[in-house]
Amino acid sequence: LTGLPNRRSYGERIEEALHRARRGGLPIALMYLDVDHFKQVNDTLGHAAGDAVLHEFAQRVKAAVRITDTVCRLAGDEFTVIVEGLKSAEEAALVAAKILQAFERPMLLEQGEWKVSTSIGLAYSGSADIGAESLGAAADAALYNAKKEGRGRYALRQVD
Repeated sequence: LTGLPNRRSYGERIEEALHRARRGGLPIALMYLDVDHFKQVNDTLGHAAGDAVLHEFAQRVKAAVRITDTVCRLAGDEFTVIVEGLKSAEEAALVAAKILQAFERPMLLEQGEWKVSTSIGLAYSGSADIGAESLGAAADAALYNAKKEGRGRYALRQVD
C-alpha cells in the first residue's frame, strides 16, 4: 500500500542503525508518527479513501526527510523514521518540523480536499548506548505527549 518497509524490516533497520551509531559514537533519533484522527477518515470517507491517505502520508513523509533517513510503516496509520547522522537534538527537531510542514496543504482525495495532520514523538539519544526497545518507548511516550498537547505537533524526549 505505502511501498515502505514493514514492522519486521523496521526491527532489522533500527538494530543496524543502532549498531552504526554505537560503532561511530554517534547520536541517533527515532520518530513515531501517526495520522491524526485517521479513524474519522475511514468512517467518513471509507476505507479506499483511508488507503489513499496512508499512501499520500507515506509519500509526504519520505519527501520531507533526508535521503539517509529510514521511513517504515509499523501498522495501520503508525509510521517510524530512523534518523542517523545528527549532531544535536535541535537538528532532529528540524527534521520533525519539516515533516509537519509537509502536511500544511490538504490532500486531494476523490471526495475532495481533506486536511490531514500528524503527531510526532521524537526520541533523541546523544549517546548511542541505548537499545531499540528503550528508544522506541521514549518515542512512544513523546508521541503520547504530542497528542495530549493538541496533535499536529511533535514532542521531544531526550534519552541518554
